[in-house]
Amino acid sequence: MAQSETKEISQNSPGSQQKKIHIRTLKSNKYLKRLMAWYFFKAKIYPKIPWKYTAWTTSAFPVEMLWTYDIFPLHPENSATVAAARKVSKGLIEYAEGLGFSRDLCSYFKTNIGAYDKKIGTTYGGIEKPDFICTTGTICDTHVKWFQTQGRRMNVPVFIFDLPHQVAGCDEKTLKRYEDYIVDQFYEWNDFVYDITGKKLKQKRLETVVRKSDRLCQLWQEIYSYRKKKPSPLGFNDTFAQIFPLVILPGIDAGIKYYEKVLAEIKDLATKGKGVVPNEKYRLLFEGIPFWYRIKFIFELAQLGASIVYEPYTWAFGPRKPLGLSADEYLHAFARMWLQQPYYYNLDRRMEYFKEVIDEYSIDGVILHNNMSCRPNSTGMLDLKKMIQREIGIPAIIIEADMNDPRAYAEAAIKTRIEGFIELLEANSK
Repeated sequence: MAQSETKEISQNSPGSQQKKIHIRTLKSNKYLKRLMAWYFFKAKIYPKIPWKYTAWTTSAFPVEMLWTYDIFPLHPENSATVAAARKVSKGLIEYAEGLGFSRDLCSYFKTNIGAYDKKIGTTYGGIEKPDFICTTGTICDTHVKWFQTQGRRMNVPVFIFDLPHQVAGCDEKTLKRYEDYIVDQFYEWNDFVYDITGKKLKQKRLETVVRKSDRLCQLWQEIYSYRKKKPSPLGFNDTFAQIFPLVILPGIDAGIKYYEKVLAEIKDLATKGKGVVPNEKYRLLFEGIPFWYRIKFIFELAQLGASIVYEPYTWAFGPRKPLGLSADEYLHAFARMWLQQPYYYNLDRRMEYFKEVIDEYSIDGVILHNNMSCRPNSTGMLDLKKMIQREIGIPAIIIEADMNDPRAYAEAAIKTRIEGFIELLEANSK
C-alpha cells in the first residue's frame, strides 16, 4: 500500500515526554498506487475475457514463466496481504476456520479461502477464479496442499513443481542433479500450459521477459544499496509495498518505470543527507514477513529512533537474471536460482548470510518475527538469535505473532519487549 509523503505518530518513548515524529515516505509512492490500481482492474476483468488466460501463482514461483506465455498472474498471497491491510483478514480467517480448517494453518491460506468464497472485491483482498493454478514447495510447504485444496474446490487444473531441499554439506554434484530434476519438470510445465492455452514457449519472447525482469531486479538492488547510507533514505515503511512489481510484474515495463522514479528520488534524498527517520539512532534488520494488519509497528519503532534498513524478505524477491542464453539454458538458470533463494538456505548458510548483511548495512540490532503461519521462515530463529548475540555482539529479539491474523498480535506484550530491546540498543551503543 502506498503512503503519503509524511506520517505522524504520537507515542510515549521510554523515559521521555510524548512527542510527535514525522516519518518520511517517498513521493514516488503515488505511482505505485496507480500501478496497483491498473493491476487490480486487469485482475478483475481478465478472468471474464474468453481469449485471456489467468493463473494463480505463489511467491518464489518464476512469474516470468507466466508472462512469457502472456498469462496474467493472480496472486492469492498478495491478495491476502491486501485483506489484512484493509482490516478484513480476521473475519475471512474465522470463516475458513468455521469450515473446519485449523487455526494452526497458514493465515494467508485461510484468508484466501474466505476471500474467494465470500467474493469480496479485489481492493479488499478478493481474487477471481483462474484458468489454472501453478505452485511450488519453495520456501512454503503449505503452498502444495493449499493449491491442491483450492484446485479441487474450484475444479481447475493444478501444476506443482517439486523442489528438493538443500541440507548442510550439499555438494555441487548434488545441486546439479537437483537442477536437472527441476528442468525436467519445466518441460512437463510447457506441455501442461500448451494443453490448456495452445501456446508454446517462444525463445524471443522468453528473452524479452527475462531481460525486463533483470532490469527490474537491477534497479531494485541499486535502490537497496542506498539503504547502507547513514541515515538511510529508505525504510521498511516503503519497501514492504515496493516489492509488488518484483512479486507479480517481473518481465513487463510497468514496474521498471516505477522503480526508475523511486531510484531518482532515493538518489536525491541520499545526496541531501535526508533519512526516512529523523535523527536515526538505531539501524535494524527485520527478519520475517510483516504484520500486514499492523504496519504502524514500523512507525512506532521510528518514534523510538529506530529505522529498519534491511529485510531479507524484501531483498529475496530481486535476484539478477543471466542474459543471452538459449531456452534450455534459461530453464537451468531459473532452476539454480530457485535452489539459491535466501529462504531456501540451510541453517549454516543462513547464519553466514546474516553476518554478511549485518556488517554491510551497519546493523545495530535484529528483530526476528517468529511467524505462527510460516514454519519455513521461522525455523532456526532461536539459533539465529543466539548466533547474532554471541558472535556479532548486537541485541536480537524474537517476536511471536502472525503475518495476517491480528488475533496473534499481543499488543501490550510486544510493546514491552520493544521498549526493552531499545534499552539494550542504547546500552550496547555506549
